[in-house]
Amino acid sequence: MPIDRANDPQAFREFLDARLANGLINATLDEILDLWEYENSPQEEREETLRAIRRGLDDMYAGRTRPFEEFDAEFRRRHGLPPRR
Repeated sequence: MPIDRANDPQAFREFLDARLANGLINATLDEILDLWEYENSPQEEREETLRAIRRGLDDMYAGRTRPFEEFDAEFRRRHGLPPRR
């Protein structure tokens, strides 16, 4: 039974070796694993991820965002959570 590339340790090692050889040395393990997951996800899923990022950037550039502190305070009030210290 063939192993799916995303779950193939040898394929991951080759991926990691190639990235380290190309300057990915300063990346965190989480960043490397995220890149591995992204590169091994279905094309449709990658395209949706990019569309979501573009929508978020469009919102940011159009001023349709608000500071985290404002969101956090409202979220905590709405859900009966104590204020942040």
